[in-house]
Amino acid sequence: MNFKRLWFLALLSAVSCAEPAPDKEYLFLGHPYHWQQPYRVDPRLEALDLSRFSGIWLGGDVCSRTTEQRATLAYLDSLFRLKNPASHWTLGNHDLMYGHPEWITEATGRPSYYVAPLDDLCILVLNTNLMWHHEWGQPAEDCTEKRAQLNLIRQLCDTLQYASHLVVLHHHALLNELKRGPQGDTLRPFNLNAIPVRAGCPPEEASFTAMVYPWLTQVQQRGIQVVMAGGDFGMNAKTFSYRTPEGIWLLGSGINNSLDKNYVPEYVTNLNPDSVLVFRHHPETRRLNWSFVRLGDLVRSHQGAEGVAALPDSVRRLVEQW
Repeated sequence: MNFKRLWFLALLSAVSCAEPAPDKEYLFLGHPYHWQQPYRVDPRLEALDLSRFSGIWLGGDVCSRTTEQRATLAYLDSLFRLKNPASHWTLGNHDLMYGHPEWITEATGRPSYYVAPLDDLCILVLNTNLMWHHEWGQPAEDCTEKRAQLNLIRQLCDTLQYASHLVVLHHHALLNELKRGPQGDTLRPFNLNAIPVRAGCPPEEASFTAMVYPWLTQVQQRGIQVVMAGGDFGMNAKTFSYRTPEGIWLLGSGINNSLDKNYVPEYVTNLNPDSVLVFRHHPETRRLNWSFVRLGDLVRSHQGAEGVAALPDSVRRLVEQW
């Protein structure tokens, strides 16, 4: 794939348009599944007018048993318009572990990792299920796919020139060695904060951070802002925003308020109101901004007071409580 040519063509297309490109909004949803219904997402998401967004960026673990029943993919497509060129899905472990992962690629029309241009943005979607997140030695499996994903990242970082931003969508937490608090302590906001994350097969010992972060830094130094958004999130924190010394943004967002408050698992330590991540893109000025918005506030802004009052009681209480 010739990324230089791809972005040159995208640039020509952009400057030849007669009308300025309108501003666009993208909704990033990490870990959005319904904690009590394995084939559905949080009911507040069903109450949103998702057509207001130019695209939905799914951060993985979309349902707790995403691929156990084919009907689940049809349901998700009805909500998120999975083949929309502006929508993307980075796969979580719950998306793959219960059934037929090929149903996802059929529903999206895309492989599990890829690059896609979006106006002046470059979207890199990773499959972090191909990486190893445990202390014990990783097995030598899926090695061809692991190498192919690493080659894709390397080729993109070597050749990308014309984008304003490189947006990396991933599920499992990455670059955990770099997340430091004011006292130099390691921050652990994601649901899983493995150190190191290993992206290859034995005997390749380099961590994802040691191998890939220098590539991303080269892109950043080229004047292309790198933004990474992770979706394996919500159990320990509701929002995460961190800028590395090299200027790369690391973001995290996820939700959990649909769990049964009478049976909270030990690994869930944060029951604050859920927030989602909204990206606002301004193609005309090549700016990308983002903010965390409380999910209940987003539903209220879409539905209005009368619309919220008309929601099913269980959903209305969830919106009003959080």
